[in-house]
Amino acid sequence: MSKPMNMTPEIIEEGKRHIHWTEMHMPLLAALKSRFSKERPFAGLTIGICIHVEPKTAVLCRTLQAGGANVVLTGSPGTTKDAVAAALIAEGIPVYGQRTDERRQHMHNIHRVLEHQPHLLMDNGADLARTLIQHYDHSALIGGTEETTTGANLLREETGAEVTFPIIVINDCPLKRIMENEHGVGQTIIEGFMRTTNLILPTRRFVIVGYGSCGRGIARYLRNLGSQVIVVETDPIAGLEAALDGFRVAKLEETFAFAQVYITVTGRPSAISMEHFNQMNDGTILANAGHFSWELDLDGLRQEAAHTERLTTDIEQFTLANGRRLMLLTQGEMLNLAGGSGNPAETMDLGLSLQAASLLYLVQQRQHLVNGPQPVPHIVNSEIASQMLYQLSEKAV
Repeated sequence: MSKPMNMTPEIIEEGKRHIHWTEMHMPLLAALKSRFSKERPFAGLTIGICIHVEPKTAVLCRTLQAGGANVVLTGSPGTTKDAVAAALIAEGIPVYGQRTDERRQHMHNIHRVLEHQPHLLMDNGADLARTLIQHYDHSALIGGTEETTTGANLLREETGAEVTFPIIVINDCPLKRIMENEHGVGQTIIEGFMRTTNLILPTRRFVIVGYGSCGRGIARYLRNLGSQVIVVETDPIAGLEAALDGFRVAKLEETFAFAQVYITVTGRPSAISMEHFNQMNDGTILANAGHFSWELDLDGLRQEAAHTERLTTDIEQFTLANGRRLMLLTQGEMLNLAGGSGNPAETMDLGLSLQAASLLYLVQQRQHLVNGPQPVPHIVNSEIASQMLYQLSEKAV
């Protein structure tokens, strides 16, 4: 079990200052907050949330709370900002979890959120939705949202027909793919890498495993900063796009002599397996940008490594039986959050506004929606895109 949350006045004040700075740079959520405070569309409803606990999420929670919602929150292993959690708890929002939580404690936190019997879910990796379906009565559930490709894959492929409520998949939205995934994740994975390793980017040799919108952003930003980049992609359409973008596209097995750093961003388990680890160069760095650390076969790595040593808080060295050393960053958790500050406030303003507006749509249009995962409604996309375009262009002139 986790140790008690540090709730000293100094920690709470630190969290509030971080939230205040972030809130100043999220005008879309500010507009929704003003609207929600007048209309109170979530009055009497409980919203269960599993999203990374950090300042941008705190602004979202305040927005939903202004709309009358009872908000209950947990995060993901390794990414919770404890000062932000303490600040939200001090404001009366239950938060379960802290940065040191591992997977077992995380699932305990999921159950604690669901014990509040939420009417709406806001999920990140499908942990809330899948656990609700498996263990709880969800007849009163209105619906939910899912933030990630990983969660959408799990819902569609593993849960399938068991989803008896509508789930709006935010990551299917072209707005999120363009702004948050390409330009948000693209920048902040690099920020997390540099903060964690204190290494330069020019001439460093990266392999990006996965060329969806997040992988595309990471690869492009790395190349623009002088890195050498190879893309590994099993989908021939995405692979063709990478090739047309000017990247060399190769099979994973063809990259071992080249690579100094691997970054997984696939949404799939064991994208890099123990068989692959054994063929990598001495000193190869391993990092993950996907939602779950299981994109790297870390169980296999921990079991088969001859020696393990923690070099820094966020760098772990594994010495294999063949004598080669592999360096794991941030325990395989999302590098931009576990090793950095997460996506920029402006990109998350758009993504989290999509979340809030989609929850409003669920409340207002539930009787017209089919069950299961589905895209963000066009009317929501258009409204949020218009507001963001105004903030980025017309208002600035």
